[in-house]
Amino acid sequence: MSAVEQCPHRQDVQFDDGEETGRCGLLCEIVNCGLELLWFRVPRTACEACVDGVPPAPDRLNPVLASFLHSAAAEIIDLGGTSTCDETRAEELQKWARQSLEVEVSDGRPISTRPRSYRDCCHLGEVTGYRQEPSIRGLIRTAVHECHHPSHDVTSEATCNLCLDWSRNGDSQTVELVELLPQPQSWRNSSPIQWAVGMTTTARRTPTLETSLDYLHRAGWSDGQLAVDGMASLPPTKTVERISLRAPAVGAWPNFYLTLLELTLSQPNADAFMMVQDDVQFYDRENVCEYLDAILWPSDPAGIISLYCSAAYTRETSGWTIADERWEWGALAFVFPAVLAHRFVCDPEVIQHRSTDRGLRFIDDVIGEWAERNAIPIWYPSPSLVQHLGNTSTVWPGVPAEGYRRADSFAGDL
Repeated sequence: MSAVEQCPHRQDVQFDDGEETGRCGLLCEIVNCGLELLWFRVPRTACEACVDGVPPAPDRLNPVLASFLHSAAAEIIDLGGTSTCDETRAEELQKWARQSLEVEVSDGRPISTRPRSYRDCCHLGEVTGYRQEPSIRGLIRTAVHECHHPSHDVTSEATCNLCLDWSRNGDSQTVELVELLPQPQSWRNSSPIQWAVGMTTTARRTPTLETSLDYLHRAGWSDGQLAVDGMASLPPTKTVERISLRAPAVGAWPNFYLTLLELTLSQPNADAFMMVQDDVQFYDRENVCEYLDAILWPSDPAGIISLYCSAAYTRETSGWTIADERWEWGALAFVFPAVLAHRFVCDPEVIQHRSTDRGLRFIDDVIGEWAERNAIPIWYPSPSLVQHLGNTSTVWPGVPAEGYRRADSFAGDL
């Protein structure tokens, strides 16, 4: 029996003009709507793609289920709500679906590429020997190469992959970040900064953790805590300072909150607490950590920093700016000064979010609502210092490619 036939959510299979469709019981459960509407029926091709990916659940979508949930919620909104799912609930479901789609921008804007994943640095030379290098599984034997860059002699593929001097063609001239994103006049330096970094991860149909760890290291943060929600695979060649395993999985928001809380308790002397998701591409032509050390912090009043600028917030001119509306697009990389990190994890309404029907998700909404409620500014850069690592999703007709889930102006593309 195939995996599709074994799916516990596949119901009422029918054939019409040679096409097989079925009702998705999980979709019905999430929407909580008993109406016999068209969008509860999905083609077999969708079922095949769904069972091929991360298994969905009532509190966890995969991109395939998200596509149909988006369509279902849109129809409920058009109807003005139903007796079991009102319009407000449908709008929340639609936003959840958008956040669960893995998409690329499809309107002709620049799409960043990751050349290190399929090309060698132009400076990488021949193998000259072997050495031991650390990994999650301990020391591993790796080849040593000549390096023809004037600042280096030898390297390994792993070391080369993390090097800021990596170049495809030898031309690495870029505008420095201090010129592209100068320090706002209201910010005050408080260096040196002691950092505490947490990255959250979970199982994905297309894993991005290894790539994100590489970008995090190249951006200047070599140590951090990796918080694994459920049974996600860890790349064997990477190193992290600490690993927290949530088993069984607790959900995106609880994992974020617990990780930030753990950082405040395990590193009480830290000045900056940075929370990063596992699908983030950092600007990597310069040490972003050293750049932030030189310009932080916002003052009068104190604020938090998003290193990500969604296409929803892009400005016409470069620089740091304060969000002029409630933040709701993106929690890819947030930096909290210590005093605000402690205020956030102790806030009663932040804690209460877990008890709501939205309590496993909507990290960006929780942060935005908390900041608005306490008059705390959220600063962000345009162009963005991080990009959302997305993959083209299996999106069925009627579901838009959501461009707001990516930065349309990313410093790494300039």
